Amino acid sequence: MGLWDKKHIAYALIICVLIAIPLLFESHAVSGLGSDDAGPAYMLAHGYHPWVTYIWTPPNSDIESGLFAMQACIGGAIMGYFLGIFHVQGRIRREELEKHQKVEEWTEEDI
Repeated sequence: MGLWDKKHIAYALIICVLIAIPLLFESHAVSGLGSDDAGPAYMLAHGYHPWVTYIWTPPNSDIESGLFAMQACIGGAIMGYFLGIFHVQGRIRREELEKHQKVEEWTEEDI
């Protein structure tokens, strides 16, 4: 299989077409205000008051980014822990199954 097989060229063309279609037919995608700006504008016009206030706000964006990174790290560690547990449990089950199958083969041969 070479780099320029027909399959690879077809995949590249399909990807290019999928990227180009929205760009060709959506001319006002970047211009104007979208629906994301409608919510804050409505709230400011009608005197919105928040229900709750923050207990603590970080003094700058660097601390906020650091807290977010720490939260992501803790979440990744928890996910890694449980994925490791599931991996080890599967390996133990496979080893027990292979051990059980070997015992059955050994007993059948001896009889």
